[in-house]
Amino acid sequence: MSGDEKQGSLSSRDRVVAMYGERSIPALPDEFPQIVERLIDDEAVGLILVDATPLSEIEVMHGAQSFRKTLDTLAGRLRARLAREVGDSFRMTAGTLEEEHILIFLHRPRSDREFYGAMLPRLANDLRDYVELCLKRIVYPYLTELSDIAVAHGSCFHRPFQRPETQIRWLIEETLRSAHAVVDRIGRERGERLRRILCDENLSTVYEPIVQLKDRTTIGYEALTRGPVGSGLETPQKLFSIANQFNLEYELDNLCRRMALKNADGIRSGDRLFLNILPTSIHDPEFGKEDFQRTLERLGLAPQSLVLEVSERQAISNYPIFREAIDHFLKLGFGIALDDTGAGYASLEAALELNPDFLKVDMSLIRGIDDNPQKQELLSGLQRLASRMDATVIAEGIETEAELTTVRELGCTYGQGYAIGRGTPMCRAPSAPPAEDED
Repeated sequence: MSGDEKQGSLSSRDRVVAMYGERSIPALPDEFPQIVERLIDDEAVGLILVDATPLSEIEVMHGAQSFRKTLDTLAGRLRARLAREVGDSFRMTAGTLEEEHILIFLHRPRSDREFYGAMLPRLANDLRDYVELCLKRIVYPYLTELSDIAVAHGSCFHRPFQRPETQIRWLIEETLRSAHAVVDRIGRERGERLRRILCDENLSTVYEPIVQLKDRTTIGYEALTRGPVGSGLETPQKLFSIANQFNLEYELDNLCRRMALKNADGIRSGDRLFLNILPTSIHDPEFGKEDFQRTLERLGLAPQSLVLEVSERQAISNYPIFREAIDHFLKLGFGIALDDTGAGYASLEAALELNPDFLKVDMSLIRGIDDNPQKQELLSGLQRLASRMDATVIAEGIETEAELTTVRELGCTYGQGYAIGRGTPMCRAPSAPPAEDED
């Protein structure tokens, strides 16, 4: 029998299992009878709902197997945590269609008022904090940032005159609404926090070295913004995600740029400073103001030392107009870098349209390149494209010595990443001691 015939002879469920693997979290219909039975026996049931819908972005970008693997990792972490907290008195399941809705039913008698009144809310809060703490590691290497995963709790007491199945469905729907309300509230709080950050100019800047790979000589730095520690807005991704929701992107981008220049006092003459900007900010009239030029003079930076780094992931709606603005900065001597190159077709289109000085290869292409011939071929192709455009390739996100060796062997001139040097505040160059008076 051919492979196609074998595939055709399988049931729909078996085909899904063959393609994506067995679900580690049993579906709700399979668990429903036992949950109903416990609701009747205990006269109550508690629920913690983890809405892991943001993980579906992994499926869109990397496929269903990667999504299932990540969801399984999250479920495994939750299961181990719950076992330590409540033993085996819980049942984990997933929604009928929404596999990413993780449902944790907790069984306690209705008479356990301490559990339903205090322990259940506290456990839900602890799980929410735990998910936030380990989320970055869970989604690695598929995503660098992820939207908040909603966690909420609810409970219901058995009503003998209603079907228990109806009560459980009502409990799930109400808890899901509560989970979304929690995320909305957190988002609004972060919006207010961002406004205070902008008002107080409470941002810091670290500078990640960009080096010549053959000898690791530093040729410049990329300025990276950091939000206040403990604010939930420490990373640029979080800052700009909230700024986008509350229409504060221009204000944030403007402040990031000003702080990056203000904090660059220690940069050496001859080093290049890479500044991230939004495509819309390229039209900012402040670039042409005299105080901007004076800032460069104070730092000892010629315009030729400044590189404006534009990400194509933020949409460039009109290439001719954008190119016109770019030409203005090129005449002043600024360099132009295109970030996230290789992340998708659009970035290649931007490279051809804008003809930048630098192509910064996206870290998703560099991650694991030492063991991936397809990524190596893609990087070689970008090298050839850059050569024809008279541009220079910078490999971003080099995290291991093996990646560094491979990227160097493929002919990349420059690179940056944890294997080379982490971003740190810029140290001012020590001033010369005053000359002693001669006798």
